[in-house]
Amino acid sequence: MSNRIKNIIGFSLLVVFFILVSFTKNEQGQKFVKNVNVVIDAVKGDPFLDESDVIDLVYSNYDTLLNKKINDLSLLEVESLLRTQPSVKNAEVYLENNGKLTLEIELRKIIARIKPDSLPGFYIDNEGKTMPWVTKYSPRVLTITGYLNSYSRHKEDKEIIIEKNLFKHTKLVKDVYEFAKYVNSSSFWRAQIGQVYIDSFGDAILIPLIGNEEFVFGELSGYRNKLDKIRKYYEEIAPKLGWNLYKEVNVKFDRQIVCK
Repeated sequence: MSNRIKNIIGFSLLVVFFILVSFTKNEQGQKFVKNVNVVIDAVKGDPFLDESDVIDLVYSNYDTLLNKKINDLSLLEVESLLRTQPSVKNAEVYLENNGKLTLEIELRKIIARIKPDSLPGFYIDNEGKTMPWVTKYSPRVLTITGYLNSYSRHKEDKEIIIEKNLFKHTKLVKDVYEFAKYVNSSSFWRAQIGQVYIDSFGDAILIPLIGNEEFVFGELSGYRNKLDKIRKYYEEIAPKLGWNLYKEVNVKFDRQIVCK
């Protein structure tokens, strides 16, 4: 068979393929939406949205999806609408052959909350991304409060202009994310640490869920060595000298545990 004949056959097959694809696409577009199914991954994310929230959101923009032709809808637009929600990590919208339109949503998983005084603050998820606080659901996660703008600053740095928009305090957000990720991965530390308070000098103070001691941590970076010293305090120092004997345990200096 000559190359010319092969080329003609190949071109013909390609034309037939595009005709079939066009026909299938047109046939698909004439189908009606018979049912709307909302699928929310309840394992990977936190329940900031439920099925009724999703339906209300979509229908407030598109009136209804039921009994509409696919040609009259833009599934990409519906996906984009869902992805604009702060708590939504990802969204997929697709139609099945039986006319069922599925809205599949993955929600963010929160590991920390940064909360200024008298303000709701914002969340940090397990990928280090920030998310505005929402009223519907408040996950029980590590909370960071106090003089947040002063984090990682010392007495001699008072003249430095500190960014008041905490979303842009990259040092704070990055350190909280790394610290919270580590704490969240450990059943021991999850049971011990409930809150981090930033004092006026910019030092992080760990407030445990059990006991009266407060642990002066300094910066949240270098957390492994500092947490090892706190564990040593729990396992060796407190049992010998007495529990709740000290109100402050400073672990921010290298190779030192200072009890007051």
